[in-house]
Amino acid sequence: MRTIAFIFLTLQAGFAFSQDITNPEDYNLSSGIEKQMVLSDNFEKFHNYWLLGIEENSWIENIEEGNLYFQSLTDKPKEDLIPVILDQTRDFEIEAKIKFVKGNMEKAYGLQWGKSKSPVNQFDFYLTGNGHYTIDKYTGEFHDFVPFTQSGKVNSYTYNKLTIRKVEDKYYFFLNEHLVHTMPFEPFYGNLMGFQVAENSTILIDYFNVFYLDKEEATKSKVLIMDYNFSTVSETVKKGLPVTLKLNLKNVGNKDAESLNIKYNLPENIDVVDFKTIESLNKDEEQIISLQFYANENYTDTIIPVGMEISGADISNAKDLVLAINIDQTISNEVDKIMAQNYSQFRGTGDPLKGLNVARAMRTVQVGDYYALIIGVDQYSGEWQPLQNAVNDAKEIERILKEKYFFNHFRTLYNEQASRENILKELEWIMQNSKDEDNVFIYYSGHGEYNKKMDRGFWVPVDAISKSFTKYISNEDIKSFLSGIRSKHTLLVADACFSGDIFRGKTMTIPFENSTKYYLKIYSLNSRKAMTSGGVEPVMDKGKDGHSVFAYYFLKALNNNEEKYFDAGQLFNYLKIPVVNNSSQTPVYNPISNTGDEGGQFVFIKKQ
Repeated sequence: MRTIAFIFLTLQAGFAFSQDITNPEDYNLSSGIEKQMVLSDNFEKFHNYWLLGIEENSWIENIEEGNLYFQSLTDKPKEDLIPVILDQTRDFEIEAKIKFVKGNMEKAYGLQWGKSKSPVNQFDFYLTGNGHYTIDKYTGEFHDFVPFTQSGKVNSYTYNKLTIRKVEDKYYFFLNEHLVHTMPFEPFYGNLMGFQVAENSTILIDYFNVFYLDKEEATKSKVLIMDYNFSTVSETVKKGLPVTLKLNLKNVGNKDAESLNIKYNLPENIDVVDFKTIESLNKDEEQIISLQFYANENYTDTIIPVGMEISGADISNAKDLVLAINIDQTISNEVDKIMAQNYSQFRGTGDPLKGLNVARAMRTVQVGDYYALIIGVDQYSGEWQPLQNAVNDAKEIERILKEKYFFNHFRTLYNEQASRENILKELEWIMQNSKDEDNVFIYYSGHGEYNKKMDRGFWVPVDAISKSFTKYISNEDIKSFLSGIRSKHTLLVADACFSGDIFRGKTMTIPFENSTKYYLKIYSLNSRKAMTSGGVEPVMDKGKDGHSVFAYYFLKALNNNEEKYFDAGQLFNYLKIPVVNNSSQTPVYNPISNTGDEGGQFVFIKKQ
């Protein structure tokens, strides 16, 4: 089975002046041309909106050692695409370097381009692990330009360079710099480009480049859907109840779109209440259009797809999107990957978290309430020695969060309040009151214990007078609560001995990139992470200025931060080196396995 990969490429401004193209069948032609780059991704960092992460028993995608690592874990191929807005009247080149690592030798992997999602159509340049290549298009069924062909030009278990060159009205296809096919140019169905990995297989992508080969002369209008939003008076879509679709259009081109014709396509038995459209859009202008409709009693499907057509503009992205809602389900407001890529590309911002505080930016992420549970214990008794700084640390954390960061709910337990029963009650309260879009911060400063026979770590509440673990709270209990809390993001910070025991199992994280798309990604994905003052080891109570070493640098990071948005990973990077250099402990920051972490991050939002 062949399949489709989705990738959206970043358009970078700039003009380059090309030489005359005399022999497009010569691969080295482009090396002598001053090119205008559209996208250049070497996968050293998170530059574009790839679906990095892991879905259990489905797929893995990550940036590793200068490659995009892409693996299918099922009997189905997987795709990753991003939008690239190309002027198809110009000469251009698309090139990727891909390596088959392991898996099904007979199934197709490779490059997709010119893909639309509504309807699903695309062009493919595919290879197989056993030495075949094919070039085709999909329009509901596959049409071969080149059927699967055995070729010695296909490398096995090393990289293959796939090049698609368009010059004037003709395509030129190169495999490892050898011309393998030419044919008349066919216009794109949509703007999506990317990769496919075959079922139960793994590939590496070394780079992905898209660039123009000629000098830009023509002016173009580019009317793009930058954002969209479904809404209804009820939380759930119901038959007979009107639904409103709003679309934010922007002309990102260098020419006015003077004669726009915007149409909608709806299934039978979907009735339109109102349609507010526009007939023109000047360059750099933005306008909102809206469509209101409802499903009548004769509509039998469970999904309502909405198709949009935009004519009168030289370039549009209407076919890149799948706009749909489900009857008897709550309208989803998750970040749309295509909108995120277009927003960061064409709106631009120096604020890396613009999506968090701009209404409906990239189908705005919904920032819920912020909850803080802060626990500090100094006044131990019995077999547990009192501490000096735990309560002071916890109270200072509370003060800074109240003064400098947005938090809606504070719950605190200090000294005699921090009994085993009360701690569990507060965790239960958060579990019952926090909602899906909320953010939960838990800070514990006190004694910790580790039982070697049980191979388990524990918090030590104030009423744990003896060394019997019957009064402790185990890290497994903490993990159970973290799994039950419905928040979008939960961050546990534990400044206690042996607190690093809470990390068990294999996890993956998304690499940091100071960009809008990074923050939108890490905020839209759920997170369950912990930051601990040490691993499975004792840690220091004494430190600097009346705080433990860990708390001192944790507080310093929050105090010195000047950005409006500060994620927990950045905070940890600030404190880890000074803590190691000024103590005998090694702080740890990782996802907590088997609690629902999807690769996101807790984000501190600073008050202005």
